[in-house]
Amino acid sequence: MHRMVSLCTAGGAMLAVVLAGVAQPQGYATGDDREKRSADVLQALVPSPDGPGCAAAVGVRGRVVWEAGRGKADLTTGRPVTAKTVFDMASNSKQFTADAVLLLAGRHRLALNDPLSAFLDDPPAWTRDVTLGDLMRHTSGITDYQDLLEAKGIKLTDPAGQKEAIAAILNSKPEDPPGKRFSYSNSNYVLLAHVVERVTGTPFPAFLQQEFFTPLHLRMTLSPAVDVPGKAKSYDEKDGSFAPNSSPWKQYGDGSVHTTPGEFVRWADNYRTGRIGGTELLTGVTEGAVSVGDVLRGRGIEEGRYGAGILPLPDKCLVHRGDWEGFHSTFKVSPDRNTAVTVACNVDSPDNFRAANQLLDIWAG
Repeated sequence: MHRMVSLCTAGGAMLAVVLAGVAQPQGYATGDDREKRSADVLQALVPSPDGPGCAAAVGVRGRVVWEAGRGKADLTTGRPVTAKTVFDMASNSKQFTADAVLLLAGRHRLALNDPLSAFLDDPPAWTRDVTLGDLMRHTSGITDYQDLLEAKGIKLTDPAGQKEAIAAILNSKPEDPPGKRFSYSNSNYVLLAHVVERVTGTPFPAFLQQEFFTPLHLRMTLSPAVDVPGKAKSYDEKDGSFAPNSSPWKQYGDGSVHTTPGEFVRWADNYRTGRIGGTELLTGVTEGAVSVGDVLRGRGIEEGRYGAGILPLPDKCLVHRGDWEGFHSTFKVSPDRNTAVTVACNVDSPDNFRAANQLLDIWAG
């Protein structure tokens, strides 16, 4: 499922001058040195070029300054992972869903304190107590739809889409009272995508294309369970052997944005410029963020918070993680919003978060 784990660089030392034309402190790495060190990070992350691999990119103020790939995108054909390989970004897609809601809130077409029931035809009683803000920050108490579908005997290998997920959610009841505590659930973002569709009358994938991808000239698409052009195959690893991993599930809102790491770091510049959504969206990204409790303790972080589809942390970096069908992605933005890193893999790689930290340290100081 579109699970996430998030943390920032240990110590939080991420602020630095990185812009071209600005004098760098004595001893600051040269561009060529940064490229070599970045390549070394990727090689350490993917020791063998013959198995599944990873691609990574670094962006500075919306410009891709380094990107590369290593390993195989398809073990059957031998197609390599390159900087142009497309990955399912899984839960890193949630930020677009949250930003779509913030965009509509800025246009006064909805409000974060609106109840979920206002956007349903036949709302269960409990939906009157769940707000859109609860959904966005994972404080609704709603059970994850994957658990609900599997409890009904629907496996990841069985067909299931948005309709089935929403029906399972509405036929259940929250595990906790809304607004009481953080509990990560993909159901929240499936429901938010439904809200966007009800408010706009536009299919959610088309709304993202119209409002985000096209205006920012991003080569991205929301295509659940589709082999988009250039996409890597995903794999599970067991005892050194790799097996393909795929599912026909077609839910959206919680995941399924397909793109390259390079395009994702270009997207990150919106957190600096507010080109889409303006200051209202930028404020909404972190405003009202809720504590995630002990999720990140023991990882060099005293406190993590969940905002609008992303985690703002004490040193003000933005981070998120995505995992689905053997795809794993890590997205990080520096506290000054100038530098962004994305690492995406087509097999589970425990070190991909550390690699993202290392890359951000190399390019942001």
